[in-house]
Amino acid sequence: MKPRLGVLISGRGSNLQAIADAVRSGALDATIGVVISNRGEAAGLQRARDAGIEALHVSPRDYADREGYDRAVAEALRARQIDLVCLAGYMRLVGTPLLEAFAGRILNIHPSLLPAFRGLDAQKQALDAGVTIAGATVHVVNADLDAGPIVMQAAVPVLPDDTVESLSARILVQEHRIYPLAIAKVLGQSTGERAASIAGNGEDALVDAIPFASGDAVKIVHLRAGDDALTRRLREAFPRATIKTFADPFDVASLAWWDAMFGADLVVAPFVRPKLTEAKTQYLYKAAADRASARGGVAILDRVDALKPVLHHLMWLKHAGFTDVDVRWMADGAAVLTGFTPRAAAGSAPPPPAGN
Repeated sequence: MKPRLGVLISGRGSNLQAIADAVRSGALDATIGVVISNRGEAAGLQRARDAGIEALHVSPRDYADREGYDRAVAEALRARQIDLVCLAGYMRLVGTPLLEAFAGRILNIHPSLLPAFRGLDAQKQALDAGVTIAGATVHVVNADLDAGPIVMQAAVPVLPDDTVESLSARILVQEHRIYPLAIAKVLGQSTGERAASIAGNGEDALVDAIPFASGDAVKIVHLRAGDDALTRRLREAFPRATIKTFADPFDVASLAWWDAMFGADLVVAPFVRPKLTEAKTQYLYKAAADRASARGGVAILDRVDALKPVLHHLMWLKHAGFTDVDVRWMADGAAVLTGFTPRAAAGSAPPPPAGN
């Protein structure tokens, strides 16, 4: 029997839609047993009904206190044999009766990279703090506000001209993507397929992050042996590009890419970090900055086990000489990082003879 999800909402239900889409497509092997809202006018209730999902309005005004209300919600969920509760824009604190009824089985999605910016108006908090990276977090709900164990995160850049609205919209895109993935992870589903999906999404994000026009005759150095799906995507996105790959076998740790990077507009490094020491990773970034064209840069897709190593990579890219450094995408232990605009001197000087 498929796991049954109960989704709690207060508004339009856009994350509910993302979960429902994942269920309908088969990407998430579950069913949505019920949608419950504390607000009768919530647009997400009609969204659920249109999808053939049972939708309930449980009004707090019908109960003497929060505990009474949470007991009623818990009973409605239990009566429908719900296995996992997903808060999707649910604007109420979860009280003890609901926490005890579904201990460790309630998820929430929050528009920040927790533990930063808990509570309301997380996007405004991020802008007020002047951070350059924000994002979304799926976490297990416990008695402390936005402090339960983290299941999955996705990072987005904060742009210089961002408003609360524009940053919120960029974060929401990531929320819709990672919430179904996080649910699958908690349910222990399809880890191999999910990993393949993450890799595919990461390759799309990498191509989208490249700041060249489709018609540009760019020189790309792709650090892998022969063509793969990412190479083909690069060829489709930049049909006039010259793409350099390497013979099989290709060992990135051997530094065989050294000479190939002279004059490159883009160095693409997919999943090479585990094969390099930290010193060689920093050397890769510095070599790319020194050898790339004046407009050149690097685009990295790799596994990351926490946000802190991502920040280290951003720091190394800055130290290498790239001035436009960013996290373009991050989900479920993978990230796309880019660095562009190396020092002018690096791109303007003629390259030395190969091998020197």
